[in-house]
Parts: sequence; structure tokens; C-alpha cells
Amino acid sequence: MTSVPTFRGVFSAFAVLTLFGLSACNGDSGGGEGADGQDTDQDAAEEEVPDNPLPEPEFDDDETVALPLGLVSPPGYDWEIYDSSDEFEPDQPHSHQVARTEMFGCQDYISVMQSVPMVTENPTESALEYLLSMDTSQHGSPAFLNPLATSGLEVTDVEHADDTVTVSLTGAPGSTDVCQSWQMLKQIETTARAATGAQEAVILLDDVPLASQLGLDDTAPLAIHSLD
Repeated sequence: MTSVPTFRGVFSAFAVLTLFGLSACNGDSGGGEGADGQDTDQDAAEEEVPDNPLPEPEFDDDETVALPLGLVSPPGYDWEIYDSSDEFEPDQPHSHQVARTEMFGCQDYISVMQSVPMVTENPTESALEYLLSMDTSQHGSPAFLNPLATSGLEVTDVEHADDTVTVSLTGAPGSTDVCQSWQMLKQIETTARAATGAQEAVILLDDVPLASQLGLDDTAPLAIHSLD
């Protein structure tokens, strides 16, 4: 019988993707344009929602699934020089990149990476728990970053309805500055959207929007660009 890694056992098997850290930031996310008429505000809000080209991850015949993980791209990293078909090498975690967001915060991007296949009943919750449970905050050369590894957050619930995924958290973010706050928020949002195929993500900390607790005003969803 062939064994497959469970969520508990994936940490050692997937240590090659241990990332995270800190990069400079300070900025805003873009929005959409409104339409004419009385529903201008509502139409504008709807147009701000970008397409998510990533479908919900599919389970293999052995009931395993590769988890999408949102990591902060290395500063100055040019994602276009890497191909999704490149062979995986432990010292090159970027060869697992499948998508990348638009720029946000302090000129940062979120790279969507894939884990090794694992057994889990809730890919979204498992992906977020993995990011929050990492022992180190960076990995590889160039180093991808994971400020969530140094946070005190825990996932309490994940719900996916229609085009929105809602993530409920508890604990303390432990952010050191506004740049790291942006990184943490967009890591969670992008990971949740990539794991569900949702267009939007609502992130709550003890039933209060995480963005407001971090002092972030513009929380429009980021456009996600597929590598393929």
C-alpha cells in the first residue's frame, strides 16, 4: 500500500516550502469604476471584484490534494522567468508557483505556491493552518516570505458560499508595521480564494474584520494572474 502524507505529517515532507519574513510596504489597492444611475455605488463595488482564474483544487484518486499557499514574493522577483512545468528542486520553491497577485501594500505581491499532495477534508483550513504553523518565516533563494509564521493567529472556521469565502480567526496578528499587516491580510485572502475558487474573501478576527483591526482601509480583493 502506498502511504500519503496527512496534514500532521506534511510539515517534515514539505519543509522545502518553509518561507516568510518581512518586506517594505505602504500603499493602496485599486478599485473599479462605477456605472450611471442610482445604483452607482453598488455597481462600482461589483466592478471592483477581479476574476479569480484559479479553480478549487481537485482531489486525486488516492484522496490527496495539493494545497495552494499564498506567500509573499521575494523583493524584486520577476515571476515571468519561471515556468510552471519546471522540475521541482528543494532550493527553488518558486518552481511550484502557479499564480501571482497584482501589486498591493508596499509594492508587494503574493505568489500562490502548491504543496505536496496530502490528505485533508478541508483544503482551505489546512492551507491556512499550514501557513500559521510554519517554524520559519522564509525559505529558498530568492527567499519567499511568510509573516504569518510569526503571528499568533488560529483558524476557527472557514465557510464558502457562492463567490465568497469567509475565514474566522482568533488570537493576535503580532504585526510589526503596516507593511507586514498588508502582507498577512493578503496572504490569508489569497490562500482562501485559491483554495476555494472564490472571487472574494472575508477575513474576521473574533468576529471583527481583520483589516480594520490592522488599521487598513482599502481591502478590495486582488486580481490573481495564473502562471499558465
